[in-house]
Amino acid sequence: MLHTAIAEAAQQKPLPYFNKAMVEIEIITPRGNNNARLWDTSNRAIQVILNNLKGIFFEDDNMEHMAFSVVGWWGEKGATIIRISELNKLQQIRDIT
Repeated sequence: MLHTAIAEAAQQKPLPYFNKAMVEIEIITPRGNNNARLWDTSNRAIQVILNNLKGIFFEDDNMEHMAFSVVGWWGEKGATIIRISELNKLQQIRDIT
């Protein structure tokens, strides 16, 4: 599904490429019998998402080329939102402190 979404986006306009990317992953999931317990971000197939993005939006998924954050919410419908931006602005803030 992720490759299909990336391919559809690439048909609309050229995809950006980042030297050092910040990947923000937001996962919205409905409450239900299978997920009524505490939602665990480390069990949400994050590595599958990052592996599908590397080589397309950034060179590799190591600390030299990307960082990521994950957040989850309860919602009416399930969805995964992925935002990718250049990490330089965050790096500049860190260098100042």
